[in-house]
Amino acid sequence: MILVAYTAGYRDGGPHLRQAARTLAREQAARGKRVQLHATETKRAFVDAVSQAPVPITALHLIGHSGMYGPMFGTTALPEQFSPHEWRSLAIPFAPEAEAFFHACRTGRWFAPFFARTFGVTTHGHHLYTTVSRSPHQYQRVPRSLDPAAPVYVVGQPGRKSHGLLGSVGKHTGLLPPVPMQRHLPEPARTGADYDRVAHLYDRTFTDIRVRGPEWTWLSQRLSAGQHVLDLGCGTGALLRALEDCGVTGVGADVSGAMLDRARSHRPHHPFVQLDGPSLPFADHHFDAVVSLLSWRYLDWDPILAEVARVLRPGGRLLVVDMVARPADPLDWPRLLRDTLASRQLARRHPGYTNARARLVADPAWAEMLRYNPIRAEHEYRWFFESRFPGRTVDTLHLGRRSRVVAFDSGPITERWFPPQSYP
Repeated sequence: MILVAYTAGYRDGGPHLRQAARTLAREQAARGKRVQLHATETKRAFVDAVSQAPVPITALHLIGHSGMYGPMFGTTALPEQFSPHEWRSLAIPFAPEAEAFFHACRTGRWFAPFFARTFGVTTHGHHLYTTVSRSPHQYQRVPRSLDPAAPVYVVGQPGRKSHGLLGSVGKHTGLLPPVPMQRHLPEPARTGADYDRVAHLYDRTFTDIRVRGPEWTWLSQRLSAGQHVLDLGCGTGALLRALEDCGVTGVGADVSGAMLDRARSHRPHHPFVQLDGPSLPFADHHFDAVVSLLSWRYLDWDPILAEVARVLRPGGRLLVVDMVARPADPLDWPRLLRDTLASRQLARRHPGYTNARARLVADPAWAEMLRYNPIRAEHEYRWFFESRFPGRTVDTLHLGRRSRVVAFDSGPITERWFPPQSYP
């Protein structure tokens, strides 16, 4: 049985995505396949669709919008996304030699390899951003009003977002055809944390976290002497060492044993905890603040957010600083120049940083790590945090040509309530 699921309500273009799902289901049925078509606008709806399949699934197709870590459900006003932990907890009744196809932006980067490893099925996804087209072989614009029976396809298409203005021209002239989905075979489960093999290089690069000037300034301004913090994704402990100079005490937590070994070598009697999954091994109301510096992208967002609310004291706050993907627009260029010059000046004040960083990013293990821990898009952070903390906004700290550093301060959290998710 082929299961075709789709999400049409998350962002603009929903009617065309619905029509693309119906096109796919109709074409598969014409080949004599048994097909079920389901609208899955929530995580719960998707779980129900796969769990109630009457026979094992030979091919799973999901059409919709996606973030770097997989399909998105709900709306941008309150987005839902399965965390890696939640995906691993699902039981999808795949038939032997089944395949999965995720017709959504960037699913071929992190998510398709992850899904293939998790469920042991060959998985297909798009590396590029996607669009809808009247042809699967050459981009043909889909008009707003279209015959409901006309075929529509989701294609991975070079365009403005991926290739700039030349990409837009190539898309509309047909010089840049759609790119086929990438195919990922199941791999053996990865052992050890991704950062383990680069821990020694990372430690040498960030001996003093203050080399990250805008990030350090933003965090240190929001923490004060006498506070007790949890550094979530502490790495080699550089942030906690710098905070000690400000009179802030804390506990470091990370999934990488090698990074924690480095942290303990600097502070043998300092508390560092290795994490396994989205639960935090701390008592309720234990910390004045939870800090995440350049690590939030790796976490299971909704499960960890509930844990953060639990371990914070009433009035405590969550402080997140992370790097996100977003190319600089022409209007950004004056600030981009200022931020680039400021970064170079700061690096000169920290001898050895530039060379150590060059050795880190040139190491093959670093490139391999980035394959499985890619950067996420800026809008994912904005929609997630600003929906769960109404009235709070994501700030931009530093601009780069293709990425930027953003920060989020939750403000005082006085209760554990967060907008409910449909699953679990």
